[in-house]
Amino acid sequence: MNEEDLNENSKEFKAAKELEHALNDYGWNPKQFALATMTFHRTLQQSLFRTIVEILKVYASPERKTDLRNEASKIGA
Repeated sequence: MNEEDLNENSKEFKAAKELEHALNDYGWNPKQFALATMTFHRTLQQSLFRTIVEILKVYASPERKTDLRNEASKIGA
């Protein structure tokens, strides 16, 4: 999938944008977010984990264009 395949009206795109707004806060605490997800229903925890795996696959893709700011996330993925 590439950026041209994105559907800006999809629930996934809208959820990603909401997360983007939350992450764009200097007070964001990844550990607190992770702990908060433990309150999710077990089925939703599995859905979140599958989503995280897909994010890592997309981030690691050789076709993903990066710059020096996000090259480390591509390598780490």
